[in-house]
Amino acid sequence: MRTNKKVIALTMGDPSGIGPEVIAKSLERLCLQYPTILIGSKEWWPAVDATVIQNPEEITERKFHFLHIPINEINGDPSFQYVKTAVELALAGRVDAIVTAPISKEKWLRAGVPFRGHTDYLARMAGVARYIMFFWSKAMRVALFTTHIPLNEVFGHIRKRKIAPFLHLLDEELARFFGETFTLLVSGLNPHAGEQGVIGTVEIEEIIPAIEEVKGKLKSEIFGPFPPDTIFLEAQNYKNPVIVSWYHDQGLIPFKLLNLHSGVNMTLGLPFIRTSPDHGTAFDIAGKGIANPSSMMEAIRLAEMLVEKL
Repeated sequence: MRTNKKVIALTMGDPSGIGPEVIAKSLERLCLQYPTILIGSKEWWPAVDATVIQNPEEITERKFHFLHIPINEINGDPSFQYVKTAVELALAGRVDAIVTAPISKEKWLRAGVPFRGHTDYLARMAGVARYIMFFWSKAMRVALFTTHIPLNEVFGHIRKRKIAPFLHLLDEELARFFGETFTLLVSGLNPHAGEQGVIGTVEIEEIIPAIEEVKGKLKSEIFGPFPPDTIFLEAQNYKNPVIVSWYHDQGLIPFKLLNLHSGVNMTLGLPFIRTSPDHGTAFDIAGKGIANPSSMMEAIRLAEMLVEKL
């Protein structure tokens, strides 16, 4: 039966990727703080010491449990079933945090799953319309205003009426999860942040008015917009900076360059904790035993830290 201790669920991810390997390596190196369930298929598990349970009611004070999802009973991509099971447990209050190993968005779509990845699916299942893809490391934090959309659609989303609620939600979620004071640094969208309208006007027309609207109403201080090519350097001059980037690659190219093995993907706006390593399935090295588990270890550590604050 469920203990009084908080519980963390890990999902195996795409079983033909590096998810099973980095989870196994992480569990070998970490001293788990809470009972932890790995949701996956035993056939793909590289470790041999898993205690298999049939349902979460069997959770005990033991630190590690394996909730087996038989492959032959799965319709479509198995990694989707792992995530679906974890979300159902979280929404039922049977687990407090989910740590997700990488999945293949292409495989999900081919299997008929109408979502572009974890974030969209988690938000839909949780019934939240406003959520944020957030990247965390001890040295850097990045919040993405848009996520997995084509680049030519980004400008259409940069509107004051959308930016101000985004900044409020980011501020609220940082306070809820971390309980610290942060400094929001907002990037420009155009080169040189538009150069006073010479290289684009979206900063003047949409971004600056949104910043002015929320200024003084947040727990965090807020500054910007900064030129996109220098904002990560500027961040070094502020306490607990969180960089607001407008699209996926604007924020994640520098983040992954500097935090490839220490960064964590986190979804803000959900009623439960969700973290993930910031890398993909790495099919090219899967099965070779050379995958680096550091990001997965950090994702588990961050989930444990956040669970502790509940």
